[in-house]
Amino acid sequence: MRVLITGAHGQLAGELVRRAPAAATVSSVSRVECDITDNLDVERVVGDFYPDTIINTAAYTAVDLAEDAPEEAFAVNAEGARNVATAAASVGARLIHISTDYVFDGTRTTPYPPAAEPNPVNVYGASKLAGERWVRSADASSLVIRTGWLYSARGNNFARTILVSLQAGRALRVVDDQVGVPTSARDLASAIWSCVELPRLNGIHHWVNGSSATWYEFAVAIREMALDLGIIESAPPPVSVSTSEYGSRAVRPGYSVLDASALWTSLGGPPQDWRAALWTTIREVRDEQS
Repeated sequence: MRVLITGAHGQLAGELVRRAPAAATVSSVSRVECDITDNLDVERVVGDFYPDTIINTAAYTAVDLAEDAPEEAFAVNAEGARNVATAAASVGARLIHISTDYVFDGTRTTPYPPAAEPNPVNVYGASKLAGERWVRSADASSLVIRTGWLYSARGNNFARTILVSLQAGRALRVVDDQVGVPTSARDLASAIWSCVELPRLNGIHHWVNGSSATWYEFAVAIREMALDLGIIESAPPPVSVSTSEYGSRAVRPGYSVLDASALWTSLGGPPQDWRAALWTTIREVRDEQS
């Protein structure tokens, strides 16, 4: 089994490499090694490695910056996805493409199933939706996995940002009126490897950890666990603010909880609750810092 992973410097790609099965020959490539916005570069890398499966984690994820740089966001998230999908089809490789809860507008009050109609409210979401459509049109065997609020013990993510701020003793203002599912990149990576073993699984699916939270509840949990695990001795509690009070360049969906029950069933059952997954990650951070 030969697996090519794009976006090597991202948190999900790193977790995929760390959790790769022994039977897999893995090549994880960064933008320097494989610029997915360059179709010839993608064709060269895919042709040289000749994978059975490609996992496309490469993405432009700067939600606020995308509002002022839509061309760059679409170049990576839409045209880049198309280039990867085209190259995968050319060698008969199955593509697993990672997308986002931000393809939805957040007007629901119950979890979004995969068949729900997308309606992105920002450039980032629109660019990711365009990428999904390119992937699905290129090959019916492709698998799109939407996820959201991804974090890990490494890289640039909400949990790491909150921990660094707590350790520095900075006061935190955190939005309390956006609801989603904090999702462990470690757990998602394990789920993706399970999907690799299910070649007939295709279409659009959702995968997140269990339950849901606001960003404020997520931050409070990070602080509590950091105190319990001794990463910090003290820190002021986060202050909850509304989205309008916080102020962001990009509009964000107020509710982006994904219904992942279908994929959970395909993989053998629901994952752990987001709080249990977060505890594992915070403990991992502690162990690396000690």
